[in-house]
Amino acid sequence: MASAVQDALFGTTTRTTTLFVVHLLQETHASEIAQTLEISLSQVQKALNGLEIAGMVVGTRVGRERRIKLNPRYLALDELTALLEKVTMRDVALHQRLAERRRRPRRVGKEI
Repeated sequence: MASAVQDALFGTTTRTTTLFVVHLLQETHASEIAQTLEISLSQVQKALNGLEIAGMVVGTRVGRERRIKLNPRYLALDELTALLEKVTMRDVALHQRLAERRRRPRRVGKEI
């Protein structure tokens, strides 16, 4: 990130980077965010809880997994999306980490 102000744009660095990852992946889960950012799951869950209370993200159950995405009913969703797009565009390292992540399941029977 470019500056300390930008790092804590949404309160804390963890909350901010968590929101960046949710925006870039469009739909994700807490453990995927924790692995991507290389921080503890509890830190991500705390950040997601704060973002959900603020109304920025929403979580839905899919099987045993809680999927997180930007809240489509958020009052300033268009403005938030535009801001996130502009700010995350400069974070090349985050884009690189996300590009390296495997997001689809391995074919059944395929050797590891």
